[in-house]
Amino acid sequence: MPLGPGQRVLAVADDLSGAAETAAALLSRTTRTRVLLDPRTDTPAPAGTTTVFDLDSRQLSASGAAARITTVLTGLAPDTVVCKKVDSLLRGNLAAEIAALAATGRGVLLAPALPAERRTVRDGVLHTDGVPLHTGDAWRAETAAPPRSVAEALGVPVALLGLQAVRGPDHHLRAALREALATGLPVVADAETDADLDALLAATLDIDPRVVLAGSAGLALALGRTLGGGPPAPLPPPGPATRPLLVVVGTAEPVAAEQVRRLVADGAALYALDHAPSHPGPALPPLRPGITVLTPRQDGPPDPAAARSIARHLARTAAALLDTAPGPADLVLTGGETARRVLDALGVRELRPRGQVHHGAVLAETPDGRTVVTRPGSYGGPDSLRLIARALRAPAAHTPTTPTPTPAPPAPKPGRTSQDHAKGPFMNATPAAAAGTAPTTAGNTGALPVIAVTMGDGAGIGPEVIVPALLDPGTLSRIRPVVVGDAERLRRAAGLLGLADQVEIVTVEAPADAEFTPGRINVIDLGLLPADLPWGKLSAVAGDAAYQYVRVASELALSGAVQGICTAPLNKEALHAGGHLYPGHTELLAHLTGVEEVSMMLSTDTVKVIHVTTHIGLIDAVARIEPGLVERTVRRGHDALVRAGVEHPVIGVCGINPHAGENGLFGYGEEEEKIVPALEVLRADGIDARGPLPADTAFFLAGRGDYDLIVAMYHDQGHGPVKILGLEAGVNLTVGLPVIRTSVDHGTAFDIAGTGTADPGSMIEALRQAAALAPSPTG
Repeated sequence: MPLGPGQRVLAVADDLSGAAETAAALLSRTTRTRVLLDPRTDTPAPAGTTTVFDLDSRQLSASGAAARITTVLTGLAPDTVVCKKVDSLLRGNLAAEIAALAATGRGVLLAPALPAERRTVRDGVLHTDGVPLHTGDAWRAETAAPPRSVAEALGVPVALLGLQAVRGPDHHLRAALREALATGLPVVADAETDADLDALLAATLDIDPRVVLAGSAGLALALGRTLGGGPPAPLPPPGPATRPLLVVVGTAEPVAAEQVRRLVADGAALYALDHAPSHPGPALPPLRPGITVLTPRQDGPPDPAAARSIARHLARTAAALLDTAPGPADLVLTGGETARRVLDALGVRELRPRGQVHHGAVLAETPDGRTVVTRPGSYGGPDSLRLIARALRAPAAHTPTTPTPTPAPPAPKPGRTSQDHAKGPFMNATPAAAAGTAPTTAGNTGALPVIAVTMGDGAGIGPEVIVPALLDPGTLSRIRPVVVGDAERLRRAAGLLGLADQVEIVTVEAPADAEFTPGRINVIDLGLLPADLPWGKLSAVAGDAAYQYVRVASELALSGAVQGICTAPLNKEALHAGGHLYPGHTELLAHLTGVEEVSMMLSTDTVKVIHVTTHIGLIDAVARIEPGLVERTVRRGHDALVRAGVEHPVIGVCGINPHAGENGLFGYGEEEEKIVPALEVLRADGIDARGPLPADTAFFLAGRGDYDLIVAMYHDQGHGPVKILGLEAGVNLTVGLPVIRTSVDHGTAFDIAGTGTADPGSMIEALRQAAALAPSPTG
């Protein structure tokens, strides 16, 4: 069933962060999306509305949670698509809520996989980072033992739809799904990738759109992709630095302490709150302009039984602090229970989502104009709170001084958190802001790297992915981007995307002339493209221009004016037609920077692959492979991962022949001759390189997390699996250059160029990885 702009969608979640995450996944330019905090809200949803209810049922009894499900589904329009957000770790009242959904007679498909967080389902068992849920520590803060399977979590018989059926031909998947639904049992579906979830969703809507779609945010994202509506609008610009921002951290996750420490290091005040004291305690200091963090002090292991009382105490304290604010204040709330209690204390009953700062960190607005970011407690890396704060607050014009600044707390030792160093009920730390951690302006030599973004082939989708990627609030929080390309082509792309009134495209002579503010894109304009250049057509002019963009970017990198290059796709045939006979970006950049040998690395959330050979024929590739080349390739990959923070990478090295030769059964001993000697040298140097491995086995093991990097011997051995496992978010890295270079892992897509439908996700990820790998500027 194709879902049109008038489709009604109703989603329910058991806590606020889950509801907000679902709403963000379902955002569309063609529908109105809202999050309601009261399941009794009697507001009929007009056509084209997506309504997400926070049932606030995580801590209820099983019967209470089921009753709330029944309440929101009563009187539902029959054509409404229903989506149930479940916890991706199977926590909460899952069994009771799925039973209540099954009682509606609609049928239930349960697909709890969340590929973005490496949570997958195989043979009906939930895995986190490749480890079965019941054997890991993901449930460490829960009072009950983790379930051994999804069926065990439900406590009832289920119909299992295995991965083989999910990945089979469409007609086989639909036949298997019909058979499973016909049993009347909840259907539990395996899935490991977004493509698996997309296939499940399409088959379910085709068979019966009334079936309840139960799953994590991964399934909601699949539904959002089906709803369509074009790329999401950019987030609102950051508010002034003087407006108070209160960050309430209500989670015991280990990473939370480091997230708080880094935000305090940037200048945030820290209030470490005692656990629900029996006495009122000292008067609260007033909430000052700028950023304040409120979090419970951790004196030992988390106490699950105390979680709700801690959340309520945080909420009361947050409300009291907000009453002291000198003006309107915004909020960042981590942990679903805490987020809900704070908004209850403020009387907020509805949120209007606008987008995500990063995965799971949802920015929304309240009816009275307050900005609120919610985020599940277990989401986000160490810089999560920093990224959120930078998306919400513009940098101050100058660094304020404080009378007697208290240094930021040191990094926590094992078993302790930054809050352990607090004295008394609160610690108010107000260190000066860390230099260079906020977005910078012209003349500021802060620590954010300058990245040259080459526009690629102007007839392709490069301009259409660059514009939204550079409007993404996370981009300016990580890098200072300068496009090398054609300013007018970027303006045309902005018009196609409906963003012309939200972006200012400014030409500059050099990166030093650029200013970096939200909504502005700086362009070194080479002016090589004619105004009437058609979209999606091969052009020698566009091919030559793509070469010139890379040439200029390389010169800027070698001179030190930029610290990295991020490339939009070029078209090899157009490049050759323009007179530049290079197989692709990798070889072109090697030539322009004077490097004899580099390697291509493809990077996705699921798997990373480096290639021994790339753009040559298969017979030539086998002939070129030799132990020295294999060894150098592995070392380049190893060093790149170490620089990116993987201390001891585990590297799987593919063979050349099927089954890696199977002891000489296939081929002529190429593995023993060309690969094994390199592995022996690498292992002697302490590099954990394993193989030679059969390629099909290697990628399966990497997909479940056994390897940090796979070494492919030739182009298609590496590219094929990567494009299946993560094309949308893939990034192409060139390893071995004197400058960092990242790129999208897709082509020019002439078939959709000029339509405004290109997905900027890979470009955003390429910019993120450029930021992670590029050095800070030296002057």
